[in-house]
Amino acid sequence: MIIPVIVKLLTSLAVIIVLNKLLKSLPVALLGGSIVFAFWIGIGPIQFALVAAERVISLSNLALVFLICFVMTLSGQMKKNGLVNELVASIRGTFSSKASLAILPAVIGLLPMPGGALFSAPLLDNFDTMPGVTQEKKTRINYWFRHVWEYSWPLYPGIIFTCDIAGIELWMAFLVGLPVSFISILTGSFVFLSKIPKETKEEKLERKSNRHFSIIPFLPVMTVVAAYFLIQIFVPVLGRENQYLPMVISLTIAIITVQIMRPLNGKAWKELLLSRNMLNTALLIVMVRIYGAFIETDLAGISVIQMMTEEMQSFGIPALPLIIILPFISGMTMGISVGFVGASMPVVVAMLGSNPSLGLLLSTVMFAYTCGFMGTMLSPLHVCLIVTCNYYESGFTTALRSIIFPALIMMSFALFYMNLLQLILT
Repeated sequence: MIIPVIVKLLTSLAVIIVLNKLLKSLPVALLGGSIVFAFWIGIGPIQFALVAAERVISLSNLALVFLICFVMTLSGQMKKNGLVNELVASIRGTFSSKASLAILPAVIGLLPMPGGALFSAPLLDNFDTMPGVTQEKKTRINYWFRHVWEYSWPLYPGIIFTCDIAGIELWMAFLVGLPVSFISILTGSFVFLSKIPKETKEEKLERKSNRHFSIIPFLPVMTVVAAYFLIQIFVPVLGRENQYLPMVISLTIAIITVQIMRPLNGKAWKELLLSRNMLNTALLIVMVRIYGAFIETDLAGISVIQMMTEEMQSFGIPALPLIIILPFISGMTMGISVGFVGASMPVVVAMLGSNPSLGLLLSTVMFAYTCGFMGTMLSPLHVCLIVTCNYYESGFTTALRSIIFPALIMMSFALFYMNLLQLILT
């Protein structure tokens, strides 16, 4: 009996989750999942080593590792020089503590960087004294609200790539995606914040009396966003050469800016750059990328994702379930938006025919994108989930389970929203 590729993919994911629970080491679990999947699809030991080595030394992988390390550097830099405390104080002085828990990661979510949740994670440490705010709770809040703009913010590579494949203007995707982002915020608030007590009248009065808003602590984030935006406009070739390079440059500019604003001494920089957490996170990213290399590899001239697509089509799966399953499974097995978009969105667009109406195209693409992104949010390979659990030392499997219910809410809304858009726009 021939075992479908999709079964092999899902089995390798299960191996990763089980090994991580048993061994308490995600890098080892990722290596185990990579070995199981690679050997099961016919890749021998020598080819395994070659594919892994090629991925490790690739410019794309090196740029991603640098990007994650630069995110950690800027975050640590702001923590050491006091800007993090000022940022938290500015937001907490303006909003309630409960709202601030969501706003802080959402603000950082405007930065389209892999592993950006690691930047916002330290900000929530300031809420440890609040009732009900545990390490597990902070993991879920940080992870969810860090990604609420992923459906609409036009700086995200996934949105840009989707528009390019579907032939949609970025401003259209932004407008159509905004309600989905809004529902994501409401869903996260209902699921993750509802049991956290509201501030008392005394706390509210104290907050207002101590209110002190300053733009200074927001400058590093604003610098990254502005630099990234300018690079994409005036030097787009950098992004075409390497999707991570514009953000690496933007972070470098922000790090230099912060050093000029609030300089750290040599000892502080040594502690920052040689931290064990930095090295462990870099290793995690490398192992995620190695696993991804085997998902992206070609077998007899056909990619694994393409084989999976052809298998599902041969099973006679109807169009709507295919539009749900293809992006969702692609997102779950690749753990990155650009990955599921590149693997599944051309198939979704092709299923709409040669000249679909704008309403049909916009509504279907947004529905497929939401399904794919929910797969990404439920992926054990999602860098933000990995670094958030690693930072808070929280349960990896528990964090994944907590996302299932809000993911179902988002996909259900996306289905309703698709039908509503088709009624309005056609």
